[in-house]
This record gives sequence, C-alpha cells and structure tokens, in this order.
Amino acid sequence: MKPLGKIAVPWAWYLGIVGIIIFDVVAAITMLALVPTKMPDRVNSGLVALGGSYAPPMNRETLVARVIAGAVLILVISLGVSLLISAQSKNLAADHPEASAVQLARRWSFLNNIQSCIGWFSFFLAAILSISALRLNGPGVVGHFEMAVYIIAIAVLAWTLMVSLRRGQMLIDRAIPIREDDSQLKWGIIYHDASDKRVFVELEDGHTTVINMARGGAWLLIGVMVLPALAVVAWVLLGN
Repeated sequence: MKPLGKIAVPWAWYLGIVGIIIFDVVAAITMLALVPTKMPDRVNSGLVALGGSYAPPMNRETLVARVIAGAVLILVISLGVSLLISAQSKNLAADHPEASAVQLARRWSFLNNIQSCIGWFSFFLAAILSISALRLNGPGVVGHFEMAVYIIAIAVLAWTLMVSLRRGQMLIDRAIPIREDDSQLKWGIIYHDASDKRVFVELEDGHTTVINMARGGAWLLIGVMVLPALAVVAWVLLGN
C-alpha cells in the first residue's frame, strides 16, 4: 500500500470566505453612505435574542462588525479544523504504530472525507449568514418569512453535509472493506459497520454504548439533535 500523504487544506473555499468578508465590508459602508436616513438608528445585539436589551448606536464600525461577525466566526472555526485534520493526517502512522495498513488507510480516508466537505459547507454557511446580516442591518424590514428562509437554508445545508459525509463513508467501505480483525471503533473514532443492523451498539468492554454510523437511523438521530441547535445559533447570529 502506498504511503499516505498529507491531506491538503481546501484553501480555495477559505479564500472564498475572505472574499465574502471583503464584500460585506464594502456593502455595509456603501449602504451607510448611500441611504443613511433609511438605516436603523441602533443595531440590535445577538444578546437581544437571549432576552437582553443591548443595542449599540449605528455607526460604521458597529455596522461592519455586525455584518462580518458570522463569516469571520465560520472562517476561524473551519480553518482551524482543516489545519488540525491536515496535521493529523501527516502523522497517522507515528500516532498509531499498532494499527495495520488497512486501519491506517481507513482512518486517512475518514479524515479526507471530512476535509473534502468542510470547505464547501463553511463557504455556503458564511454566504447565508452574510446575506442575512446585510438584510437585517440594512434598510428595510425583514419579515418572519424571510427569517424562516434563512433558517431553513442553514438546516438544508447542514443536512446536505451529513448526507455527503455518509456517502463518502460508504465509498470508503467499498474501497477498503472492514476486516474481521479490525477494531470495533472504525478509524479509531466512530463505530461504522454496515453488516451490523443495530443503531445503538454495546462494545465488548460492556461499559460503552456507541451509535452505528452505517445505519440511516443514526444519521436521523444526529440530525434531530444538531439541526435545532444550528437553528438557535443561526437565530442568535442573525440577531432576531
């Protein structure tokens, strides 16, 4: 088996997010210059969505910070995860000397699957947050229907991410089949066994129960838990 190379960081997607941030800054300053009388006097803070009342006066610095906050947060988090994945993939053999070549290949493929999805997911999430932030902090009133569209778009994007990750894992199973002597915790991180029909699996130690990510019910369970949390986070970031 060929040596495993370092997984590249999807810099193109992250440069795209930088472009979104630059566009946000230009658009915010332009709005404030062209239609100052139609802009809100104060900019609601995300704390308002949590029951607070803090609303700083409208000025250029406040507006720009408010508009780019979501995209900057997404960029920092996603880029950090990508750099961590890239660094970990380079040292898989050294970090897991007891693992077989097949196990290392599966772990590397698992990390590569995440890396291939996180770039486009971060870009489109940053784009949605930026568009909504410009609308919420710009002239005009944003209705409940438009807010619902933004929340639904984020939920659909998150679901698309989970589906893409699952498809990638299925391709890994076909290319690098699980062997009987492989660990129950596939890739050393999660349990993924297409031949096991259970969703909740108790490991051999008798004290650990994991979710079998090869079953559709597991992904549905994660979606039920994750999507409402994403909706709340998005609601706060959008400053309802």
